[in-house]
Amino acid sequence: MIMDDHHLAWLALTELNLSFKQSRLLAQQLGHGPTILEQQHTALVTQILNLKQQQTLATLTQKPLPQSLEKQLLWLQQHRAQLLLFDDLDYPDSLNCMHYAPAFLWLCGRPQLLNEPAIAMVGARAATAGAMAMAKQFAGYLACSGLTIVSGLALGIDGACHQGTLDVQGDTVAVLGAGLGNIYPARHQALAQRIVDGGGLLVSPWPLMAKPLAYRFPARNGIISGLSLGVLVVEAALRSGSLITAKAAMEQGREVFAIPSSVHNTQAQGCHQLIREGAILVDQPQQIITELALQLRPLVERYQAPDNQPAAAATSSADLAEELQFLLRLFSYDPVPVDILCAQLAQPYNMVAAQLIELELLGLVRATGAGYEKVY
Repeated sequence: MIMDDHHLAWLALTELNLSFKQSRLLAQQLGHGPTILEQQHTALVTQILNLKQQQTLATLTQKPLPQSLEKQLLWLQQHRAQLLLFDDLDYPDSLNCMHYAPAFLWLCGRPQLLNEPAIAMVGARAATAGAMAMAKQFAGYLACSGLTIVSGLALGIDGACHQGTLDVQGDTVAVLGAGLGNIYPARHQALAQRIVDGGGLLVSPWPLMAKPLAYRFPARNGIISGLSLGVLVVEAALRSGSLITAKAAMEQGREVFAIPSSVHNTQAQGCHQLIREGAILVDQPQQIITELALQLRPLVERYQAPDNQPAAAATSSADLAEELQFLLRLFSYDPVPVDILCAQLAQPYNMVAAQLIELELLGLVRATGAGYEKVY
């Protein structure tokens, strides 16, 4: 795999098991990878790296980097992965909400998803059957609405969210608590591959072969919330790691949503606590779209034809853009699934979903469990 000197030097730095703070400080104070390696023995660098990291870096730079990093470069080539740095164009601006955003991200899949409107969905690993079904339902609906679904590839709710998104051919991002070359949990290796094959994205802020150590999961949760407009907690106990993601979202100025459950369901007590603390209670996915309407306006406008005149509120179907009128004519009295609408229009999910969001915000259609229906 061919890398420029800047990325190759940072590849060496990714092997040092840097904390987010360390990598960000290196990026802020020196930035250019070769410069960091050249100054590795100066106080500017040694004040950031611990002794073990300094020794590892010295060992890596004893030989030309393509030799020292031969195994990593081969792995990257075989798996079509890439190293995204803080100064690359695709690096997501949304992570600027973090106090110390990681200076690098390992990616496998479509990097442009990092800059698409997204909603994070998290919850219990040992989730109830009802919550698993709810996670798939919400993920499918939100994905069909044009949102990218971000989660953590964990067992339980995370996996259900990824699967529900893929089932409707939506976009999903999995932020890992281990390295790209060490998918965890192992039973989700097939799901991870399905995400990549389905046009999704795997993201890791850790060394390529990093193990799933406990401290890495809370740290990556800030990335999950940071990439998203808001976080939906589907089901969570009082000590669930999902509450860490929700807390990070609040600190980052993101919306937090929670699905309520029976007071007897101990697996949902974390959701009830979040609601008491100000999280938005939702029991239908379209409620999330409504709450995020202002932030989703760019998603709607992206698929609209340019117009030199300011948009005015539509008072009837005659006031709508031609493509919205055509879509509205497809409805009769029964709900229509989104995939059927896509087939009838011969248009992709994201485009149809954006048009449906606009019609829903105008009060002309509404979502039901069986699809969208026209409001008469």
